Amino acid sequence: MQPLDSYHLFLNIFVAVVMPLLILANVMGWGARTPVNDFLWRDHTNFMRISMVIIGLLALWSMVQLAAHFGLISTGLADVAMPVLGVPFLILAIVEIWLAFRALQDYLRMRRNGA
Repeated sequence: MQPLDSYHLFLNIFVAVVMPLLILANVMGWGARTPVNDFLWRDHTNFMRISMVIIGLLALWSMVQLAAHFGLISTGLADVAMPVLGVPFLILAIVEIWLAFRALQDYLRMRRNGA
């Protein structure tokens, strides 16, 4: 693993701090009460749950990179952790794309029918 330059350092810090807050806001219901957000949480809960897991994996990925950068874990451990986090991320991303397509179809169908 290469050391992080300043841009990637700030980006990883931002992701490691903001993404868990985003998960907390969604789980606690502090987010904006928009019709789309209500629709997704009501009718497509699996899509939203997988979204939260993907955001959590993204935050964990950044935390591992930061821990390796600052010497809290060895680079060898970070090199092993990256595929361990990356493979589930890839699988969930494919599932997320499929669920997003289904949610978009349902939302457009609902809008077309005037509901």
